[in-house]
Amino acid sequence: MTTSSSDIVLITGANQGLGFELARRLASDYPGYHILMGARDISKGHEAVSKLKAEGLSVDGITIDVTDEDSIKAAATDVASKFGRLDVLVNNAGIVAEGKMPPGTSLQETFRACFDVNTFGSFLVTEAFAALLKKSHNPRVVFMSTGLGSITDRLNPDDQCAAFQFPVYRSSKAALNMIMAHYAALYAKEGWKVNANDPGFCATNLNGYRGWNTPESGVVNALRLATLEKMDRLALLLVLRDLWVGSKGYHHDHHVSTESL
Repeated sequence: MTTSSSDIVLITGANQGLGFELARRLASDYPGYHILMGARDISKGHEAVSKLKAEGLSVDGITIDVTDEDSIKAAATDVASKFGRLDVLVNNAGIVAEGKMPPGTSLQETFRACFDVNTFGSFLVTEAFAALLKKSHNPRVVFMSTGLGSITDRLNPDDQCAAFQFPVYRSSKAALNMIMAHYAALYAKEGWKVNANDPGFCATNLNGYRGWNTPESGVVNALRLATLEKMDRLALLLVLRDLWVGSKGYHHDHHVSTESL
């Protein structure tokens, strides 16, 4: 049941994969959290919500297509009218375009399709919900990124993912990391906790279920980032391998290290 003291969480792309698992974990492990499960497809979103409600979890569905500004604005209006604020935003919706576009699709169209979801979508959603996040006592934003977006790793021939090409996907996530850094710097003095998370190579629909990790393991760090307390001494944590962020924190071989501020 939602109360005025509940932490309101919106997860985009929550009808499957990492988004669905994160919604499950947040709602089950943190009873004071109410999860809004964002989905582009109304029927798929309803099915996902029904599964978690059957487990007695505090979740609701919300229709949001991150490639459609009208859909994003409508979702923000809906959240504003029902809750008056947003405490946690998880930009999870993402795609891999390479190898999945219709025959004859140009490289430019492939780039645009991938960036529309992974990069532009996350930026537009964050912009649309910024006013509601400002009304929270403890605003948190999590961007679901990947180590494949690390420029340092891409230039390392010994990196464990060196054989994975995917220049379109990698580029979209590298750009996403800069968007995360932008918001982290923009709202640092206001106490926002803005972070990116690398879930690892998880078996989800994104990669045809070929990943070697489970969605359950992939949301462990995202769960932590979404539930940071107001007084936690962490201003910025980019959970990506070998990528420094403002000398405050880095992630190496999936072990998080941070420095107190």
